[in-house]
Amino acid sequence: MHMKINNSLLTPEQVSEILQIHVLTVYSYIRQGKLGAVRLGRSYRISPEDLDRLLESNRVKKTEGNGKNK
Repeated sequence: MHMKINNSLLTPEQVSEILQIHVLTVYSYIRQGKLGAVRLGRSYRISPEDLDRLLESNRVKKTEGNGKNK
């Protein structure tokens, strides 16, 4: 398996700042498998693509008619 390496890996602390959520929530998402991460020693790193997947999987879907009665 070949993985593209770049300097854009994020720490859980950076992800928590980006999403404006508590860092423990980020760790919880990682443990639950909601957020992909790479474990390096005792720390985690998150790729921007994994962060995008988390956001897309939590996107609020439009309801038909936008909730208005026609």
